[in-house]
Amino acid sequence: MALPPDRRPLWVALSDRSDPLPPGPDRLTQGSLVLEFTPPLQSPAVLLDAHAWPGRAFSVFYDPIIGIAVLQREGATVKRHLLPGPLSTRPGLARLTFAVDGPRWTLMHEQPDAGVPHTSTGTTALALSLSDLHALCTNGPGTTRHPAVQWLGVTRGTGLPGAAPWIGLNTPIDTRRGPVRAGHLRPGDQIATLDDGFRPLMALHRHTLPAQGSHAPVLLRSPFFGLTTDILVSPEQMVLISGASVEYLYGVEQALIPAAALCDGHVAARDGRRAVTQCLTLDLGAPLPIRADGCCLMSAFAPCDALPRRALRAYETQPLRALLGHTALRHVA
Repeated sequence: MALPPDRRPLWVALSDRSDPLPPGPDRLTQGSLVLEFTPPLQSPAVLLDAHAWPGRAFSVFYDPIIGIAVLQREGATVKRHLLPGPLSTRPGLARLTFAVDGPRWTLMHEQPDAGVPHTSTGTTALALSLSDLHALCTNGPGTTRHPAVQWLGVTRGTGLPGAAPWIGLNTPIDTRRGPVRAGHLRPGDQIATLDDGFRPLMALHRHTLPAQGSHAPVLLRSPFFGLTTDILVSPEQMVLISGASVEYLYGVEQALIPAAALCDGHVAARDGRRAVTQCLTLDLGAPLPIRADGCCLMSAFAPCDALPRRALRAYETQPLRALLGHTALRHVA
């Protein structure tokens, strides 16, 4: 069961080493504060405000016409960082990133499919206190968040990692020695593929990623897709589907579809119950459908790789979603 919105763990703290940012007196001199919210707002608003710390404050102001302002105060020093408007107010999820690199700062506002992100930069940022960031992200005493804020987190990098396919650590992967949980695999393990028998696992890449808002993973539910257990995958993870509906709609026996396009709340759904997720990608040296508990998931691949099946575009998936739960989507065994 999902936690109520006011009780969700909102501190998503990441680093290149995939370990949490510890609360304490240290400063974050290079990193990003990221929040996602749902426009349009009816009026100018304070998205985030924290003023309980002695001599320190941090606030984020939003006005679709004027723009976005971030205020930092340390004792008598006050810094204001502005991203001038007007801003896109398309319905859906919007993301605001405040990145610092020493005294340099960047403010970026973006919405999926809304064109180029809106960005401004400057050189007057104050280093961010890790303990203050912890209080911000956990909605500690003296901090307030606008109801439109859906997710808030911190990373040591200059922004969140890009969208990429991954699978959960508990996903059962078929191997020469039988089903093995993905988190227990090691390079060299013989992985069962649909097209090429058993292939050695060339590399296994582990990640610690945010798991809320636009980064919320997808839960593929059993018994659909040939599964005997629910599995967690990224929205971008390609799933191989087949069956009479696929052949009727698209004229091919099998097709690849991103997990996000399968979400109908019944056979697949977004799962935002956790702040972060431990996950991994499996590299077989080529893009291949991997057998996973009766389902087939694509291994890691680069954007330039030629996929072994037709990949459906977003607009093509609408008639398929209408049939989800009424027909048996499967992969060819």
